[in-house]
Amino acid sequence: MRNLFQITTLIVATTSFSLATDRATINGKVSDNLGKPLKDATVLIWHAGVTKGYSTYCPGCYRDCGKRTTTDGTGSFTLTNLDPELWFELLVVRDGYTPTFIERVDPSDARPKGASLTQRTAVHDPTRVVRGRVVDPHGRALRDAVVIPKGVTTQIKGGNHSIYGTIKGLERVAVTDSRGRFELAYSQEASGMMLQVEARGMAARLIAVPTGAKRKTITVFDGAAVRGRLVNQGKPVAGAEIGLIAQDKGGFGDNLKIVGNPYGEVRIGTQDDGSFLIPNVPVTVAWYVYAKMESIAALGATDPVESSTVRDGELVNVGDLQIIPGHRLRGRVELSDGARIPDGMRITIDADRAWDSQTVVIGHDGTFEFTSLPTGKYEIFPSVRGYRLQGRRRTIEITIDKDIDALAITLDPAS
Repeated sequence: MRNLFQITTLIVATTSFSLATDRATINGKVSDNLGKPLKDATVLIWHAGVTKGYSTYCPGCYRDCGKRTTTDGTGSFTLTNLDPELWFELLVVRDGYTPTFIERVDPSDARPKGASLTQRTAVHDPTRVVRGRVVDPHGRALRDAVVIPKGVTTQIKGGNHSIYGTIKGLERVAVTDSRGRFELAYSQEASGMMLQVEARGMAARLIAVPTGAKRKTITVFDGAAVRGRLVNQGKPVAGAEIGLIAQDKGGFGDNLKIVGNPYGEVRIGTQDDGSFLIPNVPVTVAWYVYAKMESIAALGATDPVESSTVRDGELVNVGDLQIIPGHRLRGRVELSDGARIPDGMRITIDADRAWDSQTVVIGHDGTFEFTSLPTGKYEIFPSVRGYRLQGRRRTIEITIDKDIDALAITLDPAS
């Protein structure tokens, strides 16, 4: 007789292109080791990176990261409208199984990708586990809410020590069951975890939850909605991308304390009349709203508009986002040893206020150009394999309020 606690799940993913949109699609299927399709498994894009060349840009910061879908009754799933120049790391989760990754799915590679899930072993030590239940404001259980641990507090030499980010031994994600329940375990004793809770149709919530046998009820709320319109010389702009990010991006401190508003960016497209509506926005937060640079680069730029959400159910109208002429930044990357810039090396410029960036390929002669940059402060990330900025700096800080045509960047060998 087979061991019920050793069932594995097979995930096969294939990729294809949509010629009409020049965007990539990933199709796949989730089934157990006996070939039985598994319904309601969650498949999400965890990380991404460039398929050619090299980039030091944050692997979780690409615009496709965070997209997710669920499998249907045949175990099939589809992720659409993806950047064909990126590879993707997919995370697959299902209740009762240990989450797993499908590594480096390249949209140009049509060969099937496979992975397996092993049924999760129960954790009985209450000092290593957080147990929770996610409900709506009426106390109703929410199924398929995604719970992502952002940090954990452990006991070291008699005191609490908080660590954040990717943590060895900490389960990466959980998804609530039909009763809204979830469980996340750590390989060591801990006093609590910082969790990000995302339920469909609800605002995201960040909350510190203690470990222990008792199940913590976490209520998520509808949030507010932010609406507006993108226009260019009085005419609506359709098919552009709008971003929303907290003005005080914040982070986390000691003992799982929330500092500022460390919510991720929300993105949405504009309609035929240039309008947009961003639902389920967390409340009591001040925001920047802006058109994403790469989506309107041919037209110009927008200055980030300030807005605030105060209460659940509120509709905040930011009015018209006006496209205005942006600035140009041209420059040259030089290698101090005189070497030639290899193929596919990239440079990224990142806005200070908005969660917005542009990335371009550096020419063999070291030249690069960014266009349609709004006035503001920026950080520049040059990425050339085997080289780094002089003085061991990670980025170049710059204020742009006019066209710049001769920015010189010198990189030294990393060794």
